[in-house]
Amino acid sequence: MSLIGPIFLDGIIVLTVAAFVAVILIWPRLTRPSAGHVAGRAGALVLVNALVLLTAATQLNATYLFFASWADLRGAMNGHLVQTSLHRGAGEAQAADIAVAGDPAPVAAHPVALRAPTTSTGLVTYTVHGALSGLTGKVLVQLPPGYSSAADANRRYPVLEAFHGYPSEPQNWITYFHLDQMVDRAVGQHRIRPPLIVMPAIEIPSGVDTEGVNGLPGEPQVETWLTRDVPDWVGQHFRVVGSRSSWATVGYSAGGFDAAMATILHPAQYGAGIVLGGYFSPKFGPFYEPFTASSPQGRYYDLAATVAHHPPPVSLWLETSHADHPSYSSSAQFLGAVRAPTAVHAVVLQNAGHRTSVWMALTPEALRWLGENIRGFRP
Repeated sequence: MSLIGPIFLDGIIVLTVAAFVAVILIWPRLTRPSAGHVAGRAGALVLVNALVLLTAATQLNATYLFFASWADLRGAMNGHLVQTSLHRGAGEAQAADIAVAGDPAPVAAHPVALRAPTTSTGLVTYTVHGALSGLTGKVLVQLPPGYSSAADANRRYPVLEAFHGYPSEPQNWITYFHLDQMVDRAVGQHRIRPPLIVMPAIEIPSGVDTEGVNGLPGEPQVETWLTRDVPDWVGQHFRVVGSRSSWATVGYSAGGFDAAMATILHPAQYGAGIVLGGYFSPKFGPFYEPFTASSPQGRYYDLAATVAHHPPPVSLWLETSHADHPSYSSSAQFLGAVRAPTAVHAVVLQNAGHRTSVWMALTPEALRWLGENIRGFRP
C-alpha cells in the first residue's frame, strides 16, 4: 500500500468520516457526569481530531511529496539515506577554469560601502533596484567573519549566490536552512574559503511563482535581476573576486532550477552551481505562465537541450531521488544530455521526498565538493 496512493489516502478519509459519524451516534450515551462518561467524551473528541489532523497531513504530503514512500518515511526517522554518486561530462575541477566569452559583473577597485543595520552574525538586509531589469527587491548578504575588521580590509572573497524555493523568501536560508552555520563549519574545517553569501528575492512581485525567468515584455524580468543586476550591485559594493571561478550558485527546489539556469546560461558570471532537488526546465504554477515549453522562450530555458547542444564549461553538483517526482525525471534527462566541457557530480538517492531536511543533510557534502573542485573556493 503506497503512502501517497489512493487506497491509503481514501482509506484515511473514510475512517475519519466513519469516526465522526460514530461519535455523533454514541454521544447521547456519554452525557452522564460520571468519570467514565467524561473520559469517553474526551477520548471520542481526541480520536476525531487526531484523524482530522492525519487526513490533512496525508493529503498535504501527497500534494507536496514531503515523504514519497514508507521507505522514505522510515529513512527520515532513522536518518538513513541510500545514495549513489554519478559523474557526467568533463572533469569537475577543470571546467570552471576554462575561458568563456563574455564579461562577468565588474568589480570595483574601491567598493562603495553601504550603510545598513548589521546583525551580530554579520547578516545585512538591503533593498536593491535593478537598473537592467527594472525590478526592486530585497537582498540579504551574509558577511564572512572578519569582513569588517581592519586586519582584513584588503581581503576579497568569493560569492555564493543562494536562490530560495517557492513559496519562500531569502530569510529562510538563515532561519530554517541554516546555510550560514553550514558554511561557517566548512570554513572552520578548512573545507572551503569563506564566501560572501548573497540571497536575493525571487518572488517579484511577491507571491508569484516566476521560476526566476524573464517573462515576455511587460512581465517581470527575474533572470536579468538575479544574474545581472544582483551581481553588478555586489561587485560595486563589496570586496569580492571578479573571476567566474569565484562565483557559484546554490538553490533548492524551484531555487535549484534557478541555480542551474543561472550557471548554465551565464557561464561568464558563474563557474559552478549546487542544485538541491531542482529541475531543468521551469515548472510554473497555475496563476502565472509567461510562455509555453514549445515557445522560443521555453526552448531557451530547456537546460537539458542546452548542455546537449551548447554545453558551457561549468561544474554542477546536484541531488535528486527516484522518489522525488518534481525533480527526478527532469534530472535524469539532464544527466543523459550532459556533454563536456560541462561537468556534473550527481547524488541520486533511492528513497527521498521533496523536502528541506533531505537537502540540509547533503549541503555540507556539496560545500566540500565546491571547496575541493572550484579554484576560487579552495581554502
